[in-house]
Amino acid sequence: MPSVAERARQWWTARRCCPPPPRVTGVEAHAGGGSGEVVVTWDPLPASAGVSFYRVYEGKGPGLWWHLAVVTDAALGQIEPGRLGIVDAADFWPWPSAGTGGGSRCYVVTAVSTGGLEGPLSAEACGSPP
Repeated sequence: MPSVAERARQWWTARRCCPPPPRVTGVEAHAGGGSGEVVVTWDPLPASAGVSFYRVYEGKGPGLWWHLAVVTDAALGQIEPGRLGIVDAADFWPWPSAGTGGGSRCYVVTAVSTGGLEGPLSAEACGSPP
């Protein structure tokens, strides 16, 4: 079994070799089809970025982000052609667990590499349900 120092060196070497993906761009949030929905979409990163999946976070307060969803490339074009995205419905049942409702909601997206490293937060995008 390798020593703690050897395992730390291996971990550091693995992380140095493979930087995290770049910042996700093109994040947009706008009204969905009804029932308090907000549609969040973004541009996929190129295959050369080595993205395994994307994480979507919803803002719950200044500097506080709630992990909302994981999205893979399999969802490409499902909501909007050539883009990835989710439809976020308000959290009403059986009670509002996080205080979301009819007001504006804000989101950021990150990319996670095949090596497990998470890239930086995207620009924040806010939208209000219809």
